Amino acid sequence: MKSIVKSLILASLVLLPTANSSFAAGREELLAKYPGLDGSERPENPKILCPFHRMLERAGIYDMSKNGPGPLLVSVLKITQAARELGCKVVQCGAVATLVSGGQLTAGTSVFGNVNLESLHTALGVAHDCGLTFAKGGKEVNDAHRAETLAALASLQDEDGHLRFEDLVAVKENICAVQGVKNTFAGKTEIKLIYSFLGGNVRGFIDYTDVERFLHAELPLTVDAPNGK
Repeated sequence: MKSIVKSLILASLVLLPTANSSFAAGREELLAKYPGLDGSERPENPKILCPFHRMLERAGIYDMSKNGPGPLLVSVLKITQAARELGCKVVQCGAVATLVSGGQLTAGTSVFGNVNLESLHTALGVAHDCGLTFAKGGKEVNDAHRAETLAALASLQDEDGHLRFEDLVAVKENICAVQGVKNTFAGKTEIKLIYSFLGGNVRGFIDYTDVERFLHAELPLTVDAPNGK
C-alpha cells in the first residue's frame, strides 16, 4: 500500500491532452488569456506534484477555488473545463479526474467531486513513486531531484536540442531503477502524455528546452496542435 500511495504521476492524466485535439488552443491565445502561464506572475506551488496542475495554478486559473487557508480543492468540472482548453477531451479528462477524486476520498483527503491538488500523492490506486520532479516518497517538488532529471535528459539531446520518445523512457526507467521500484502503467502513460503535449506525436521529437519549461511549470514554446506549434 505504501508504494501505491507515495507520490503522484498519474495526476498528469487529468490535464495532459491527446495529440492533434481540435480543442487545443494555440500558445499565443493561451498566453493572451492567461498571462501567468509564462511563470512570471508568481512562484510555483511545490505542493502540487503534477507540473500541468502546477502551471495552471501558477497562472491563476484555480484562484477562484481557493477560499483562504486550507487544501486547494478544485472540482472535477473545473479541471475538465480547464483541460479542454488545452486539448484534453471531456470524457478522458473528466474520467481520470473523477478517478483521482475517488482515490483521495477513500484516503480521507478530499470530498467527492473535488481533487485536492496539494495532496495528489494520497490518491489511492493511482499514486506511485519514481517521479520526474519529486524524490521517492516525496510530497513536494524537490529541486535537486528535478535538476538530476533534467541533467539526464540534457545529456541525451541531439545537436539540435531534440529528444526522442525513447530518451524520455530511458530517463524514467533509470529513476525507477535507482529508487528500486517498478515503473507502473501510470508512470509509462505519463511519459506518453508529456511527449504528446510537447508536440512529439506531430514532429517526431520534442525540444529539451520545452521539457525544462514544463517541469518548471511554465508553458512550453511548442504545444500540441495540428501544425505542431
